[in-house]
Formats: sequence, C-alpha cells, structure tokens
Amino acid sequence: MGKPNPRTKNGHARRKLRARLSAEGRACHLCGRVIDYSLPAGDPMSFEVDELVPVSRGGDPLDYMNVDAAHRICNQRRGNRMPGDARSRRLQITRSRAW
Repeated sequence: MGKPNPRTKNGHARRKLRARLSAEGRACHLCGRVIDYSLPAGDPMSFEVDELVPVSRGGDPLDYMNVDAAHRICNQRRGNRMPGDARSRRLQITRSRAW
C-alpha cells in the first residue's frame, strides 16, 4: 500500500479549512471568475480547495496560508505546476466565454 493521503489524514481540520474558504466567498485564484459555491462536487465549475504549493512538492494541505479557492476545472488544469516552473508557461487560464 502507498502512503496515506495527507489531505484526509485529519479530516476535521480539512473540513474546517474548506468551510472557512467557502464562507469567505472568494473568487477562483487561477482565473479570477466567481465561484458558485452551491454546485455539486463533480461539476467543473464547483469549488475546490487548491494548495498553492502542491502537496506533491512539499506543501501543507492544512495550512491556511497555503490554500485558496479554485474552480475544479482550473485546479485540474493546473496540476502540480507552480509559477516559475519551466513547464508553467501555459499555467495562465483564460476563457473567451462561459462554460
């Protein structure tokens, strides 16, 4: 078996962090558009907690200073890239129309 997922290791702390971000009603930090917090979890435009420094690169998934709100689709497109990476040139997510 692999290593345990650090996001689910302390579920209560993660749920509190998610509720705090949701209550603040932030816009997506990747594309800047408004997030509809009432959408179900599988929807591409739904709210997700995004780690600024990905867990796979040493980021803490429970640190409030390391997380921000993002659309699910924006978070998936970003992957574990960070600004400054050689492959992050296409990190900018822009849209010409609504989904």
